[in-house]
Amino acid sequence: MDKQDDQWAIRHILVALDASRHSLAALEAAAELAASLEAELQGLFVEDANLLRLAGLPVAREIRYPSAAPARLDLARMERALRAQAAQARRALATASERRRLKWSFRVVRGEVAPEVLAAALEVDLLTLGRASRPLVRQAHLGSTARAVTAGAPCCVLLLQRDTGIKPPVVVTYDATSAARQALRVAAHLAHSEAGYLTVLILAAGPDAAQQLQAEVSDWLRGRGLMVRYRRLVDAGVATLTHEILAEGSGVLVLSSTILPHEPLQRLLDEVECPVLLVR
Repeated sequence: MDKQDDQWAIRHILVALDASRHSLAALEAAAELAASLEAELQGLFVEDANLLRLAGLPVAREIRYPSAAPARLDLARMERALRAQAAQARRALATASERRRLKWSFRVVRGEVAPEVLAAALEVDLLTLGRASRPLVRQAHLGSTARAVTAGAPCCVLLLQRDTGIKPPVVVTYDATSAARQALRVAAHLAHSEAGYLTVLILAAGPDAAQQLQAEVSDWLRGRGLMVRYRRLVDAGVATLTHEILAEGSGVLVLSSTILPHEPLQRLLDEVECPVLLVR
């Protein structure tokens, strides 16, 4: 690895905001990263066009708590609710940014959520969002927007679940691809900021190759002041890799986007509950 090219160059961080606690966790993590990297923080709130379209249908009904009585969806009321959520998101972004003296911006767009988030991701280095947008449900499985983003975003993606944040230990997978080298750079930066603990999962086709990769990583990490632990995984499939990641109990998992094919990668992301940073 090239020791002269080891900086994680992140200048613009986008956080996709909604009314969920997953989103607020993503905001706090994005703000912390922006502060450590001296990056600009950008907030995006999408007024869901599908939801508004549904509210405009004469047959659409909602169940209001606590009465459990069905009531007709009202388009004007739905628009007011979305504006209120956007205002709440902006206040949360302002508070998180001003507390850390960050440069920040916020915008509201109307459209389908996943395409709008993907379009905004074209202009940033890192996209941060919650794993799901359901405020009352704690689940590991990715929501539809997170699933679309992990498949199609051109930049790095950080996924978080409510009540979680970036903390040690940092776990990174490494298989010597260019994306894995970038993931190692990112993981080293995070580990340096989070008490210096780093676990490297070496992925190789055989024992000799695994030993060679470990020596490569060890040489690159030497002198960085990190406490590094290595695990060698030989010819590991998605089930084995998922099991090992869960066993590590990582504070944050750093993966290269090429570590697995699309469907196995989605299955792995569904299983882990810790923050995941997908590096491209």
